[in-house]
Amino acid sequence: MTDQLAQLDTAQLFRSVRAARSWVQAGIAKLETSPVPGCVLMKPGTGAPPVFVLPGAAGSVLQIAPLASAMTVPMPVYAIKPRGLEPGDAPCETLAEMAEYAIGVMRQVSPNAPYLLVGYSAGGLVALEIARQLTAAGQEVPLLILLDTYPSRETWPFLCHVDILARQSVRALGALWRLGWRRAAADAARRIRSLFLYLTASGLRLMTPPPIIAEGSDAASRRVHLATYNAGEAYRPSRYDGKVVFMQPEFVPNLEPRAPRRVWGQFLSNLTIRRVPGSHLGMLDEGAIGAAAEILRCLEEVLA
Repeated sequence: MTDQLAQLDTAQLFRSVRAARSWVQAGIAKLETSPVPGCVLMKPGTGAPPVFVLPGAAGSVLQIAPLASAMTVPMPVYAIKPRGLEPGDAPCETLAEMAEYAIGVMRQVSPNAPYLLVGYSAGGLVALEIARQLTAAGQEVPLLILLDTYPSRETWPFLCHVDILARQSVRALGALWRLGWRRAAADAARRIRSLFLYLTASGLRLMTPPPIIAEGSDAASRRVHLATYNAGEAYRPSRYDGKVVFMQPEFVPNLEPRAPRRVWGQFLSNLTIRRVPGSHLGMLDEGAIGAAAEILRCLEEVLA
């Protein structure tokens, strides 16, 4: 991802958090306290099993508030807060530890299976590891929903990289053709740096990657974000045979796969792809209603 794209994503994240906070203040999304530490009741409900949502790398439950409030599922919806947000708590350092912590919280809410999981972005990797650990322990996980979640680029198949770089090359040639030679030279330098950053993130280590800008309103949330990012980059998914639905936003950035199955097909044997409105961040904001409706359809299918 280029520096410009990183700055854009950060700006969109804060707009999304502000939007979620306005929903809460307006009473549209009511975040309620939970007697269980480590989770927040995002939407009350009746019946079982509850739905557990894992937020993105920053661990902000505010970010997923619009999505949770738009979910018309009859059961309660809980958000799992990552360890490290409370004073004196240190973040987990690996995805396995994050999953173990979340499972402990979930079992206090619902001691028995089945467990329904939704993970957004990096939270989807935590949700996948939760599902893997639960099924290994003989617990039922009827459904895992990944909201635009990908493992480290180092795990992506070669043909996936070829497709992305070929599309980028076509765009670059078209852009350079339209520019004058002075502007074309500057644009070419920027694109070459972007290419080297992409290849470095893919495992070639051609240059020193820029430091990660941890997001969050306080030091604790920034530590959680950095820890989750590093754990996600180090995570190598094991084969998982449970039912997984990958929700892909309509708008896909240039450096992301157009076909999620190319990435996830090597790890997930029972994978379904669904398209939802918005972008990676917009699916939680202006596209929240569409994403929530798709989540409802998936739950109805597995619980019918």
